[in-house]
Amino acid sequence: MDPLTIALDLAGELERSGIRSVFGYGWWVLPATKLAHALGAALLFGCLVPMNLRMLGVWRSAPLHDLARVLVRSSLVGGLVAIVSGVLLLSLNARGYVQNEMMWWKAGFFVAALLNALALRFVPAWRYLARVDSRGTIRRFRWAGLIGLVAWGGVMVCGQLINF
Repeated sequence: MDPLTIALDLAGELERSGIRSVFGYGWWVLPATKLAHALGAALLFGCLVPMNLRMLGVWRSAPLHDLARVLVRSSLVGGLVAIVSGVLLLSLNARGYVQNEMMWWKAGFFVAALLNALALRFVPAWRYLARVDSRGTIRRFRWAGLIGLVAWGGVMVCGQLINF
């Protein structure tokens, strides 16, 4: 079986699952879910842009540890809202989304962004931010910031192009 056939089968299962029955509760559920998805993505992206810019070396007077403490946690909340609402929206037409090339690009950028964030967690300097003067930046942080901006930007752009 080829990957597209597997993805279409899984998408069909998602469409047939009880997840989409949540939209039967009222006329307002679909617009509220779309709004939640947009607000979650905005919070995620709005927190990650300044964080990644700081890792690139912008705003050196602001300690990286202080920004990370607030922005990373806030971006996690936005990401969780975006993912949950995104799965709900996906359940309405999963097979159609699987056949949309922009959805695959969005997924690829999303995986790259997550892997970048996870890899950053294993950098010893990241774990010791609270113990050092974190007003500077290092090469690994600059690379993570650049990759993060490109990957999360790709997620946002592709997400907008899915419906066009």
